[in-house]
Amino acid sequence: MAMMRRLFPTLPGWARADNPVMQYQLGHGEQPSRGVRLVRAFGEIMFVAALLLIGYMLATNFLRAQPGSYPVESINNVLYFPLLGLQVLLSVAALLLTTGTINRERRMRHWDNLRATPGGADLILRTRWASVFYRLRGLLGIILAGRVLLLIGILYDLTAFQGRYIDLLINGVIPETSMIAAVLLLALQMTASILLPITAAGFDASFGLFISTVVEQRTYNILLQLLLILMRVGVTVVLVYGAAQFLAGQISIGDPATWLLMFGASAVGDQGLSMLYLGRAGEIWTTVPYGIFIGLALIIFCFAQAYLADRLLTLVIKRAQKRG
Repeated sequence: MAMMRRLFPTLPGWARADNPVMQYQLGHGEQPSRGVRLVRAFGEIMFVAALLLIGYMLATNFLRAQPGSYPVESINNVLYFPLLGLQVLLSVAALLLTTGTINRERRMRHWDNLRATPGGADLILRTRWASVFYRLRGLLGIILAGRVLLLIGILYDLTAFQGRYIDLLINGVIPETSMIAAVLLLALQMTASILLPITAAGFDASFGLFISTVVEQRTYNILLQLLLILMRVGVTVVLVYGAAQFLAGQISIGDPATWLLMFGASAVGDQGLSMLYLGRAGEIWTTVPYGIFIGLALIIFCFAQAYLADRLLTLVIKRAQKRG
């Protein structure tokens, strides 16, 4: 909590952890004992270690090959699938934490009082949305830490070939691009790859709140949640697999469709994770016409996703005020 306050010192009052409504959302009560905290910390360390082991096994084809030809590639290959799985988990968790918000308040017989209080429904829904980031801060922190490590790998790669690596990457790209433009587009691509998990979680939380205002029956709500989870996993698998097959030369499609596939795989499939490996990004730049502009498209997608999350939250509040 202290870290979040330092990172976001200008958070609105309703989004702060010391807000009474936020404390209600987070279920603050008696602090766990030191022993419980140690057990939790040990469990988290073991969880991360297990993910790294799974990633290493997949990267080495179950110990039958090297994870990569050099350290940065090896790190990317080991971290890719664990981080991808955590991102899907983050998306699903953000959705599930908000889909039953209004039904929960109704079961506790709080909803009518909230609606009768000026700004009551607004406050409870906004704090519920913000509480998702507090509840999932550990998971989000692991995802961002992994991405920062991959970003450091990009910076290290840029020093290769006496600092001329990016010159080699843009050789033959369509359209022809200057060094300055390539560096700027790469910077946008790196920024988008860090922001995407955050904006995606915000949108998923808003969409979950929207579902809570539309689907009143608990049974239907649960069925819709299961359907959305299957869709989220399915879309991720299809986009990531499709992009991998294209880069491996296993499928051939037209240029516009190729660009949309690679953009979709980056924006929605792995949320920019694959673009944090310069070797793969360079391959996309040279293989896909106008592929070097995917980074620019990703940063626009980030802002659009954040805007839609805010608009959807506003719509949810208006609908909730009218709901009996």
